[in-house]
Amino acid sequence: MEKDNFSKKITDEVEHFSAFAGGIWQNLAKKLNSIDNSDNLKSRIISSVILVIVALYAILSSSSLFVFLAILLTILMTIEWVDLVKKADDQQKWRLIGLFYILIPIYCLLKIKMISPQALLWLFMIIWTTDIAAFFAGKMFGGAKLTPTISPNKTWVGLFAGIIASMVIGFISSFMFASGNILFFVLISGLLAIIEQASDLIESKIKRIFNVKDSGGIIPGHGGILDRLDGVTLVAPFGLMMLTANLTKFIS
Repeated sequence: MEKDNFSKKITDEVEHFSAFAGGIWQNLAKKLNSIDNSDNLKSRIISSVILVIVALYAILSSSSLFVFLAILLTILMTIEWVDLVKKADDQQKWRLIGLFYILIPIYCLLKIKMISPQALLWLFMIIWTTDIAAFFAGKMFGGAKLTPTISPNKTWVGLFAGIIASMVIGFISSFMFASGNILFFVLISGLLAIIEQASDLIESKIKRIFNVKDSGGIIPGHGGILDRLDGVTLVAPFGLMMLTANLTKFIS
């Protein structure tokens, strides 16, 4: 009986996810054919859409899937980290750094999910929005480099675009929380955008130390899991601290 219930739960989970993903993908698939694939842009968009669909479903609809993904990502990031630091003079030190670098953000994400899935969604929306706005603003307008020796593609224009876009997300997100404190969510979202970019730069610096472009190649157009989740490294711990310190603003 328990086995039948488990099988039914898995079947229902797959059906719900298929319906959820199919609706989003059908609206976007038609537009992808018209995109120029220079700089792997099409690959980046397709990969991002798939990852976002899975993440949204796990955050909003399936705790079991979210835990499974957290475990899977921890394993994959650990593999990438071990491979990244294999040529280090002091591997023991770097592996210890990797332990905290990977496990602390993952733990924080799981904790935030338990407290408030809406808060977790908001944090991921900030991360995604900052990255997207910074990427396209940098491509369109160029300008002075933010940290040319660490990440030559990042610009000050991209940073400010990411901050502004995230503050807009903060404004919109304020309406889904108990307090509806617009100023709080706008200001915190802008701060999180800065933290996200700093988190991104930390991972870029680590890759510079080991002279690699990407942490891996598992995600087409993006590189490795560490590359894709670089913004989470600082945002997740800060987000958990901010959430626990201001719980009434998120939960009624």
